[in-house]
Amino acid sequence: MAKKRTIVGSPLTPALLKELGAVDALPSTSRDFNPADAWVNAYRLWTCHGYRESGNQNVGFLRIERVRDSDAAFTLKVHEEVLQTDAMVGIIDGAISCRNDPLASPIRWNLSSRSIGADGEDIPELRNTNNGVPTKGMDRITGDWCLLEAVQRLAFDKQTSMSFNLLEGMSLSKPDHRLSYGGVHSVNMGAGDTRLHRFVQFGSGILPYEYWLDARHRLLIVTSMNKAYLLDDRAGDIFARDVEQARTSYRKKQSQRK
Repeated sequence: MAKKRTIVGSPLTPALLKELGAVDALPSTSRDFNPADAWVNAYRLWTCHGYRESGNQNVGFLRIERVRDSDAAFTLKVHEEVLQTDAMVGIIDGAISCRNDPLASPIRWNLSSRSIGADGEDIPELRNTNNGVPTKGMDRITGDWCLLEAVQRLAFDKQTSMSFNLLEGMSLSKPDHRLSYGGVHSVNMGAGDTRLHRFVQFGSGILPYEYWLDARHRLLIVTSMNKAYLLDDRAGDIFARDVEQARTSYRKKQSQRK
């Protein structure tokens, strides 16, 4: 008898993520959280394969640290790990110097990427670096990681809207983007309604993004089509467990083929 497969059939929202088991409850934010000061946010990267019953899982984690350099600038320290095919893990580390403006406009950046095989060993030929500065004529630019910081400093106001050109991964230029405030929404997370503020991003070369923040301006959830970034202090530990399980499964399959 075939297993039941129910199509999700609607965009991901905080309430739907709860239904699909991606998140149990929303994390709380301390009273002294200040999005314009120093902070660290860690996110699980979760994907949905289109069905409610199966194929939905954590596939990585992202850690962003905001370091205040001066009144005019700050640095974002980025660490991202993503589980790939054959139990490989892609890792990105970087530092992005940003202006303290509404777009968190990048001044310069230093990124490095590497891959770890199923045996836990580094693969030297897959190492890469991306060190750059905005080129002349690149006006009103920001990066996808920069937006995760910038959105926390925007006003919860229906007039809040800004246009920009996006640097995806700080390397691929995608013009004509707009980020706008989408209002406050009551979200049922199983323990009464929670009020979350939403920002929406549209632009060329990407699917729409939605950013969900709590009343203290902390970014809790980001969704785009079948993927979500979920604020979770345990993200790194959870991903390490998932990687070990993937490696064990991969080694078992390899031994069965011999």
